[in-house]
Amino acid sequence: MANVTYTVPNKNGSYDGDMVVKQYNSVTIDAGDTVTVDQPCRGLFILVKGDCTINGTLSMTARGAFANPTSSGGSDSNAVDSNGLRFPFLTSGGSSSLTAANTLLNGCGTEARSVISNFQTLSSNGTVLTSVRVGGAGGAGKNTCGSAGSLDGATGGTMTNGTGGGGSGQSYYNAISHAGAVGSCFSGGSGSGAIRHFGTNSGNCRTSQGSQPVDYGGAGGQGDRGPDFSNVSGGGAGNPGGTVINSGTNTAGQDGTGGLIVLVVGGNLTIGSNGSIVAKGMLGGGGNATYGVDNSGGSSGGGRIIIAHRGSYTNNGAVSAAGGTKSSGGGGNGGAGSVTVQQVS
Repeated sequence: MANVTYTVPNKNGSYDGDMVVKQYNSVTIDAGDTVTVDQPCRGLFILVKGDCTINGTLSMTARGAFANPTSSGGSDSNAVDSNGLRFPFLTSGGSSSLTAANTLLNGCGTEARSVISNFQTLSSNGTVLTSVRVGGAGGAGKNTCGSAGSLDGATGGTMTNGTGGGGSGQSYYNAISHAGAVGSCFSGGSGSGAIRHFGTNSGNCRTSQGSQPVDYGGAGGQGDRGPDFSNVSGGGAGNPGGTVINSGTNTAGQDGTGGLIVLVVGGNLTIGSNGSIVAKGMLGGGGNATYGVDNSGGSSGGGRIIIAHRGSYTNNGAVSAAGGTKSSGGGGNGGAGSVTVQQVS
């Protein structure tokens, strides 16, 4: 399999669409090649009857959907069940029960619902793998009111069997940044923008005039600065990345949030030394360091990876749903998503 970019069905704007479902007898992703989707969507669900070898990259990095899981959506026009997205598997020693039904993937689109309805019903003999409906919370906003100092943004929250929340933007010099945004079963949360003001009088404290990040994989928050300073605040990562209220050398947050990958392998799964399965968050924008600080926006949260394999599992590469992490500047990191690897019968 060379480079493959699947077309998302039932697109709803630039940041939403049905879960992409693909079924193969066997799969090999060659070194240097990437398999992904052409825009953010409600997940990538790959079922392989035989062996799967990954020497390249299977990716939903920056492909988390902007979709509220508590509202009707997808081509099936359903809200996600309160228990989240659920995948029942027969497992040795498993004790869970669950009736296979299309409702287990409500909100994912008609094809995904059709596939899950043909899974095995469990009767105290299996394991249910889940992507919880609401992911990690956003990192708390930062308050430097009454101070000429700087506070780094907070890292987004985590959620068991879920995605990571968005990081919050840095606050510098008598200002308050917004909190990051919450994630969903389809997407990590988006980051908030950074803010820079002036003075040390708490009565003149500035709350960000930029937009807040939008929950469930929406737009990143805008960067902001007080009227007497320019070019010192970056936007948060999201769908799309947050812009900045003021032009100049400020940078917008990167587009994207960590998405959802479900990989089911009937044979052996081998990840080579150069292979990877990734659903990572993206970076918040950086500000201008003229005043001694790169006032940067929050990064977006990592996604959710579910791997079920019947044969052996060999991982000599990387499997990661990490949140976006800035190498410099004080924007909050995106919260880590979660990875589950389960041997099935």
